[in-house]
Amino acid sequence: MDKTAILIAEDNRVMADVVRFNLQRAGFEVTVALDGAAALEQARSRQFDLVITDYQMPRMGGPELIAALRGMEEYADIPIFLCSAKGYELNEAELREQWGIQRLLLKPFSPTEIVACVEQQLRAEQT
Repeated sequence: MDKTAILIAEDNRVMADVVRFNLQRAGFEVTVALDGAAALEQARSRQFDLVITDYQMPRMGGPELIAALRGMEEYADIPIFLCSAKGYELNEAELREQWGIQRLLLKPFSPTEIVACVEQQLRAEQT
């Protein structure tokens, strides 16, 4: 069986590397883009099974990336996690309704937490 492909859009290189390392160690295939525009290019060039995006990034932020992905037929229903340090300013229920995200992860989060969230989401998708 092919590995689950995950796209990470995160402008903080250290954070991106930590998340990538932990997801790869858990058996996932991971691609990192350092801004939303680069992530959108990656998404156009191949299919990912799950996307994790930061809220604030240069060139294209998380909300714009999510809107662009949701406008693409192949990404209309895939799981998207939104990460943000602005937890108190964001309403998860509104984000779920507006952009169809599956989860809001508040920074700082532990690498094991993100792996557990990804695994839980993928198990839910299979049932």
